[in-house]
Amino acid sequence: MEEELRGVLSLESRQKIYDLVQSSPGLHFREIQRRTGLATGSLQYHLEYLEKKHLIRQVKEKKFSRFYLVREPFHEEKEMGALRQESSRKIILFLLRKKRGASNKQISKEIGLSPSTTSWHLDNLFEKGLLGKKRRGKKIIYSLVDPQKAGEVLVSYQKSFLDEMVDNFVNVWEQI
Repeated sequence: MEEELRGVLSLESRQKIYDLVQSSPGLHFREIQRRTGLATGSLQYHLEYLEKKHLIRQVKEKKFSRFYLVREPFHEEKEMGALRQESSRKIILFLLRKKRGASNKQISKEIGLSPSTTSWHLDNLFEKGLLGKKRRGKKIIYSLVDPQKAGEVLVSYQKSFLDEMVDNFVNVWEQI
């Protein structure tokens, strides 16, 4: 089995893709392309080959396909899928700091998006089961369903996000 794996990964391009997906699960096609520097057709070919050899699996999520290793079970796909999107990541990071949750207005002001765009992201995160919402008077308050899990995913894959906000959060999280 390991001999076959070495054979499949003998090409530098395939090894680079495999290593990247291993260290940064949940990346989408364009991000893999940016980080590897491979041409579109070449990357497409190698990803399909790695899928055919059951080393990488593709998970389709709306308009994105995210890639994960087959041999290493990954149980945080919905969290990772959300955290890979910058606006959703900002919302999650903000809600990790706001223990009691926050309204759409508070969140949109904090992350610098219009209330309607923020609402779209909040609905998406709610549909994935990552956010809960409660009515307080006329306001709807959003909070993370499992803040511990979201924090652990951020800490575990900190280097794969290339985001200063994540780095700052992890520094605080590790001090707690």
